[in-house]
Amino acid sequence: MERDPVPSCKPIQNWDMTTTPTSKQSYMAIDEANSEPYLVEPLNEVLGMDPNELYEDMLEHEGLFSFHVPDASYIPYRRYLVDWMSDVGERFHMLTSTVHCAVLYMDKILATREVPRNKWQLLASSCISVASKYEEAEECNPPIPHLIEIARLDKSSVDFRDRGELEVLRMLGWQLRALPPMHFVNFYIAKGILFNDDRWQKRSIMEKIPRYVKKYSEFFCNLCLQEYEFTKYSPSLLASAICAASRAALNLEHEWRKELDEVTGYSFKEVNPVFKHVWSHYQKQFPGHGQRTPSPHSVANI
Repeated sequence: MERDPVPSCKPIQNWDMTTTPTSKQSYMAIDEANSEPYLVEPLNEVLGMDPNELYEDMLEHEGLFSFHVPDASYIPYRRYLVDWMSDVGERFHMLTSTVHCAVLYMDKILATREVPRNKWQLLASSCISVASKYEEAEECNPPIPHLIEIARLDKSSVDFRDRGELEVLRMLGWQLRALPPMHFVNFYIAKGILFNDDRWQKRSIMEKIPRYVKKYSEFFCNLCLQEYEFTKYSPSLLASAICAASRAALNLEHEWRKELDEVTGYSFKEVNPVFKHVWSHYQKQFPGHGQRTPSPHSVANI
């Protein structure tokens, strides 16, 4: 399970050396009528329900897996477990959000219980298996014999279910609805975090920009997943900061707009400190990449 300490996720694009985003240039308040979201279908029609009711329910349940215990014994090894779980998720073509939910399961268990170190990989494998059953379509679940083979657990399928999956379910109290930041990011993107009068490279935005915003948001979600320090923020607040970081990385004129207060429920004042934390971590992990550039190649070459 030993892995190179270099992050498994990489920045989408190399950036030219220019100035780093600051709060002075990051915020745009609009006193006039709010701008409409850019290329977004009405969410109530897509969901068949009131999106505000869904969001209220998400906020009500996001704290179920909010456990920040910085002195937990597994923290020095967490990065290796997260990287390995991400690799397994890719191997079985799982949704990225499924792996994020599995990591939340693992964090909750290891932050609240003492699990022998020689059982950590069994625990991680079981969390992946349980998360896939809850989040994925049935035909996308990894076969247990294949998962056992990849994890090199040398256990039978029956033993894996009894000592792995069933133990995870018991330790979680059969509460499987996990809401990682990625779930909130996807919700915000569906509501619209780009607007018709947004400016990119001093020009109007184009149809391909939303795809790149989604790529960046997933990148920042993966980057924050690897660092335990980000678990101290609520998933919805961290997701709001990730949306701001995605807009910044894409070189939109402003990282935060007044309309995003309504989309996320958070003000610029609340989001800005978390955004700075995300952005500084990005700069630390990828020196030279966390600066903005006026070059149009920053999007064209992704």
